[in-house]
Amino acid sequence: MRTELLSSLLNQSGKLISRDQLLDVLEDIRKDSARNEHGFGLILFSIDRFRLINGRFGHANADVILQRVAVAAKQFLRRKGLIGRWGGDEFLCVLPDVDADASYTIADQLRQRIVNLIVPVGSSVTTVTCSFGIASYPDNGTDIKTLLVAADEALYEAKNSGRNRVVHASGLATPVFSVGGIIETALREERVMPAYQPIFDLDTGRVVAEEALARIITTDEKVLAAHEFIDAASQLQLTHKIDRAIVASALQRCADNTTHGKKLTIFANVSGSLLRHPELISELIETAKFNCAKNGNAQTKMLVLEITERELLDDPQSTRHLLTPFLDLGLGLALDDFGSGYSSFQYLADLPVSFLKIDGRLIQRLHESRIRAIVRGIQNTAFDLGLTTLAEYVEHERQANILREMGVNWAQGHYFSKAMVDEKEASIRRHMSVNWAQGYYYRQPQSH
Repeated sequence: MRTELLSSLLNQSGKLISRDQLLDVLEDIRKDSARNEHGFGLILFSIDRFRLINGRFGHANADVILQRVAVAAKQFLRRKGLIGRWGGDEFLCVLPDVDADASYTIADQLRQRIVNLIVPVGSSVTTVTCSFGIASYPDNGTDIKTLLVAADEALYEAKNSGRNRVVHASGLATPVFSVGGIIETALREERVMPAYQPIFDLDTGRVVAEEALARIITTDEKVLAAHEFIDAASQLQLTHKIDRAIVASALQRCADNTTHGKKLTIFANVSGSLLRHPELISELIETAKFNCAKNGNAQTKMLVLEITERELLDDPQSTRHLLTPFLDLGLGLALDDFGSGYSSFQYLADLPVSFLKIDGRLIQRLHESRIRAIVRGIQNTAFDLGLTTLAEYVEHERQANILREMGVNWAQGHYFSKAMVDEKEASIRRHMSVNWAQGYYYRQPQSH
């Protein structure tokens, strides 16, 4: 197999080909492989601990190391395949007409070549190692996106299991791309829905709120918890679609509660990914306005959006700007996992937060005196600012008692209640999935 683009790039010398060129030739190779029933391999590799290299030698010398690794890899591959800079310290190799075993052999030989590389740095020399992830067509996917995700997952495993090694995607226990297929199908068939976990007032013991937690309802009567798919969703850039489904369901629940005179605050997570999709925000705003027209503005005040520091954008002002449409409708704002990052207090100062959700990892360590001092400090700050505090992952009575003595307002966790899925609604959604398979689909009336 030799397309004109591939032949041209293989004959190039000097600089690595660009990411765009790699993507173009990848698509050409995929089409040719599908037509002629050939396989091909992808090798994604990166330099181990490159941040430390940057810190030790400086950016200029780190760039020299990158260049030496790139030259060594290009010389090794020669006419076996293409290599290009993928991003940061990552490189992507494309191996036409190469099966999985041969891809692994080539990757391991390249790994050893880089191990033996001596790189001059200023007046001294250094050595580096690299980690490698491999994906093969068609075993690990029949489209470019799936193959790239598979290679990325294999690279992650290579780094996570010790670095300076080669991992093939076929050897992974739970490949991300397989989970991705489950997520995308569930989103299409509207089988992503919330489970609601009650939130209790620590003083009165009353249920005062609940949190909408993402679940996938499978067609074989199972319910997948968020921890089983959310990492894959993040890698595949699907979290905004999950958020949209959960927030839309939470808005509907708020409207139903208002109709029946039930006053219950509902918390729903919002990721930075959703905030970067204005079309989905507009859709959710229209849904909220439609419900307001029927039920009054009270229902919007019952919904609280949770954001975490790791999901926030570059600065609080950018985040606030994107949250403005929600805030203008009267939705509340909670800062989730508070105490988990160094800039939490900056966001607390600059965003109109009403609730602080204390990081669950702190709650799990309440038996330690230093942790109790930290939580007490968070509670004192919240009290001074007039904010409601909420402790997550409360598993034992002793934790609840300590939190109550500190003055923490609300709590949730398995000590009080697990998150529950509405089984009637889940059954309806499974039935809707069957309708999908039969070529027609009943969709609940949408609000516009």
